[in-house]
Amino acid sequence: MRKTLLTTLLLLSVLASQAVTLHCEPGKLQSLLAGNTNITQLTLTGRMDARDFRTIADRLRNIQQLDLNGVVIVAHSSDKPLFANLRSYRAHEVPTMSLAQLTHLTRVTLPGTATSIGEAALAGCTALTSVTLPAELTHLGSYALAGCTALTTIALPHGLVSIGEGALTGCTALTGVTIAAAQSPMAGTSPSLERPFALSHIGSRAFAGCSNLKTVQLGFLVQHIGAAAFAGTKLTTADLTGMTRLAEVGDWAYAQTPITRALLPSTVTALGWGAFLLNTQLTQISLPSSLATLPALAMAGSNKLSQVDLSQMSIDSIGDYALYNLNKVGQVVIPSGTQYVGTRAMAGMTGLQQVITHADAVPSLGDNVWQNVDQSSVVLKVPSSSIDSYRSAEQWREFDIQSGGLPGDANGDGLVDIADINAVINYMLGRPNSTFVFDTADVDENGSIDIADINGIINLMLGKHLALPCTTTPNTGDMVTIENFAIHSGEHHTIDIHLDNSIAYTALQCVIHLPEGLTPVGEVTLGSRTPHHQVASLVSGNEVRIVLYALPITDIEGQADQAILRLTVTADDWLANVSEITVDHVTLVTADEDIYYAPASKSQVSKSTGVSQVSQSADRVYAANGTLHITSAEGGRAQVVALNGTTRSLTVNAGSNSYHNIDPGFYIVRLNGSSYKVKL
Repeated sequence: MRKTLLTTLLLLSVLASQAVTLHCEPGKLQSLLAGNTNITQLTLTGRMDARDFRTIADRLRNIQQLDLNGVVIVAHSSDKPLFANLRSYRAHEVPTMSLAQLTHLTRVTLPGTATSIGEAALAGCTALTSVTLPAELTHLGSYALAGCTALTTIALPHGLVSIGEGALTGCTALTGVTIAAAQSPMAGTSPSLERPFALSHIGSRAFAGCSNLKTVQLGFLVQHIGAAAFAGTKLTTADLTGMTRLAEVGDWAYAQTPITRALLPSTVTALGWGAFLLNTQLTQISLPSSLATLPALAMAGSNKLSQVDLSQMSIDSIGDYALYNLNKVGQVVIPSGTQYVGTRAMAGMTGLQQVITHADAVPSLGDNVWQNVDQSSVVLKVPSSSIDSYRSAEQWREFDIQSGGLPGDANGDGLVDIADINAVINYMLGRPNSTFVFDTADVDENGSIDIADINGIINLMLGKHLALPCTTTPNTGDMVTIENFAIHSGEHHTIDIHLDNSIAYTALQCVIHLPEGLTPVGEVTLGSRTPHHQVASLVSGNEVRIVLYALPITDIEGQADQAILRLTVTADDWLANVSEITVDHVTLVTADEDIYYAPASKSQVSKSTGVSQVSQSADRVYAANGTLHITSAEGGRAQVVALNGTTRSLTVNAGSNSYHNIDPGFYIVRLNGSSYKVKL
């Protein structure tokens, strides 16, 4: 009898240390374990709730591998708290703190249908090296994986929308964050990246203290980057120009990181304190013209920077210590609307040679703005009408004050734009029509006005220092537009750029913002309306900056349905099924140098999938975003034949038609005597 009992106990001990698979129902895991608390590998299927997570947390402290992929989490309410004083737990959410501090856990696969991971759900799992997040996950909760110090990589699900505060803070071994492939809607086919990564919100301190983090994939739909989100990481670049919805970068967001480039899109309207504080490797920065304020400590201590271009910005203040100790910067331009320069904002800028201010009213100053700068050897160029005011103002009067203006601002309006090119051309042709400032028009400072100065202005406009044209309130309804189009992955497509104008213009400038996955090929070329014009362009991230002008000055010809410019693009797998192209920062100029600012325009790009035309015709048949599109010059009927032979008939009207209620699959579409193969 005693021998049998010992044998049974030994067998149970052996089984407990092996891989165990259990089918669970809500609240039943404790009874299924039957007292076995030494299980190291557990796979669960079925359904579970917060009570079962409590059982794991209490009874399986030695668990090393946990596979919950086949589990559905159901809602539960209890009379007493199970985790963190909570009594109510939602369906499809890994409960708050439910798997925290399982210090032997090395691998975990979370329930595949879970949409949310609660606060600190896996915090402090210090042995965790692999975590598979749910394919349906939309929210990664605050501190969800904080302090998982053995985790080296993580793949974020394609549908993830938000990352909570401190979600991965202190993951000191983490080196890379990638985007998991989206699951194909058709069973048996390979994963694809046809839909965009959904991430829009990155919480405060989300990756702070991840001291080995070098690469992060974030997609291009991010709208908010929280305070200290990447502070103390090892990221080497912060090129955010593809994030065309990004509105805010929080305080200390990239502080004390080794980034070498910080490039922000024009959509950013709020930049936090110390966003690029102590970035000692930073050599290039691009700030959007939309910023109202250069915040305190913005780039303080980033002393490898040699250029900071504020000239095209409309900031009303420069915050305390904003440019502190940028000792390699030789020139600072203070925009015309600036009213205040903060305490020690430019202290320690020992390489400063020139300050240019366009502010007619002398900006007020904080304390010791230029501390440790030899101001007497620095030239301060001020508006000629304000020179006496600057010479009598505290701190300002310490400079070598001269009358001056913004290089390239030929018409003296405080901006460098297409109007200045027209002003230079008119001057060269002997017919100046408005104010002409010789000193600022003479960009190359050779004492004459010639084509070299036009090229110099173009370089300034296109962003020699990555500055965008100034954003100005629209004063015309005329627009630069692009028609909607569809494109395959790997395909080249030439975009026609149109000008819908009610009056005659001679020149224009604009910025085209391309979506992720759409890349320019070659140079911007002239269209049929601009045979006598010249075009200059520059690609910066996802932006294409364009200057169109004529020498001698010539009106843009033709009608709105003809192209003024053409741009060839190619698509790759990162292009979303449906995305947008935006044309903004549009400035239009007439021969008389009248300046007009046009509103932004948007056009839609559809990614056509699996389209191949079996026989050619004038019609167009393609699939995009799960929808069948048919464009036909005349009405009629189309036959849609599935691979199993079933056929349905569709009514086709002249023009564009869309059909949404067709199941995914491969089809042959027969239209007007031609056949097309499509994949929905």
